[in-house]
Amino acid sequence: MTSKLHKAATVVILATVPFMMSACSDSAHNAESGQGLFQDVINVSIQTSPDKIVLNQPVTINASVSQGGDAVNDAKKVEFEVWKWGDKNHETLKGKHQGEGVYSIEKEFPSEGIYYVIAHVSARGMHNMPRRQLVVGNVSEKEIAQANADPNQSTHEH
Repeated sequence: MTSKLHKAATVVILATVPFMMSACSDSAHNAESGQGLFQDVINVSIQTSPDKIVLNQPVTINASVSQGGDAVNDAKKVEFEVWKWGDKNHETLKGKHQGEGVYSIEKEFPSEGIYYVIAHVSARGMHNMPRRQLVVGNVSEKEIAQANADPNQSTHEH
């Protein structure tokens, strides 16, 4: 009796394998066309212009968004979250599409210190949120090392 069950299970498995393989190849084909479950992830990189940030001077913060090497010009949401290291108050600014997959904000920093920016990007059913450290004005190497060790801690000494 066990032999009959074994043979029946083998027949069922062999009968379903071709369907499973064709489903996989359809998914792979759809991924190439951008319609499947296996799309390339969206890549986001943050840049500033100018590179060196000067106190109380306008800075452009860009998020370059791409997928599979191509610019993403149809992001649903691009927001920049900006805060000074150790400060609990975070500012969120909506990015403006500039073309070529670039979304940007303009910001002035009112005090010297270490800041962080997270670009929250939602596009093509995915979300990516890279973080970048920004140094504004004259900041000691010690402060930078402290911020790198724990970017979520405050700067006050105990």
